[in-house]
Order: sequence, then structure tokens, then C-alpha cells
Amino acid sequence: METAILELYQLGREARDGGRPEEAEACFRRLVELGCRFADVFCALGVIAFERGNFEAARELFLQAIEVNPRYTEAHLNLAVTMNELGEHESAAAAFQRARQASLVDQGVLDPYVRGRLANLHADIGEIYHGLGLHADAESEYGKALGLGPHFPDLRTRLGILYRDMGEYDRAIAEFGRVRRQHPHYAEAALQLGITHFSRGQVDLAVGEWNALLERDPGNPKALMYLKLAERDRL
Repeated sequence: METAILELYQLGREARDGGRPEEAEACFRRLVELGCRFADVFCALGVIAFERGNFEAARELFLQAIEVNPRYTEAHLNLAVTMNELGEHESAAAAFQRARQASLVDQGVLDPYVRGRLANLHADIGEIYHGLGLHADAESEYGKALGLGPHFPDLRTRLGILYRDMGEYDRAIAEFGRVRRQHPHYAEAALQLGITHFSRGQVDLAVGEWNALLERDPGNPKALMYLKLAERDRL
């Protein structure tokens, strides 16, 4: 069963990252049917529902993600955006404020393909531990993944998110900054760096990161949504 769950989870992530939301949704919903309560799975399903304009379903899914992991900053922000779209402006503002407080918290020679697969497997296991709140185990798995793929920007970004959820903001910022230097066009690291500044109450720094991202990627939907909320909050 554990192997089947991990395979479903990986297939769902690959479909999501590959721009195949229908496949991703099928995998993630099957995980839910199997009784898996992973915060990031609920959040991913919420994003899919949001992108389809099904804001009420998205709201419920983001709430489920937050129920599993109350310190899931990204889910809180997504919930705020969704409530705003539903016209629930006071609730959106409250969710936005809660988002600020959500995050307190040499190898053997291998074939490059095999090395990449192993790195991703370790990262996937780390993400499961992360979703369950087992931060030490998650950090260990992410460390193994980065040992195999030190230049994979998504792996280091995941580690940065873990540090943020652990409340280790300086370490998180260091990881996101390293990704930004090595992979300046990797948007997710810039988004997460902005969220981390925001989590510390440094809204101006967050806005600066998201604006800089929009200069490189003017249509980035997450940056636009986060900026809209942040600018309203500063009025």
C-alpha cells in the first residue's frame, strides 16, 4: 500500500508540474479516497478547482489543507485569494492576516538518470514527511535528495519551504536566495522568497520580490494575486 501511495503521489506531482491538471486531479483524488490526508494534496486540488473557476470547492480544499497543517502559509494565502474572488472580503482579510502567522515555523558514480530518479524519490518521501509535520525526517530526506541532485532548483526550494515552516526563516531565505542566484528564471523560488518575507511581517520586501518576478514574468498569476492582496493590506 505504501508503494502504491508513493507512486500515485509522484504521478500526480509529475502531471501537475507537466501542465496536465486532469491527470493530477485523478491521482490526488485517488489518494484522498485511500484515506491520505496530505496538506499539499488538498492544496493542489484547491489550485486546480480555483483555476477552473470553482471557487467554493477551492475554498473547502484549502480549508482542509489548513486543517491538516495549520502553518501552511501558501494554503492560507490561496484561501485568502479565493475568498476575495467570492466577494468575502472580510474573511479574505482575516485569512490574509492568518497567513502572516502561519509559518513560525561525495556519492558513488551513478547514471545521471538514475541519480535524478533517486533524488526525486527522496524528495517525494521528504514532502510526505513534511506534510505530516515530521520535520526532522523531512529535512533528512531532502538532504539525501540534494546530495544526489545539488543543482535541482525544485529540491532546494522544497527545503527552503520546510525551513520556513519550521520557523527557521534565515535558513529558508538562504536556500531561496541560492536558487535565485543559480537559476534566476526559476519563478517558484522567487515566489517562495516573497512568501517568506511576508511570513516575517516584511511586506515591503515581499512586494519587492514579487514585483521583480513580474518584471521577468509579467503574467505570473500567483505573483499578481499575492501583490494584489499585499497592496490592499498596506493601504
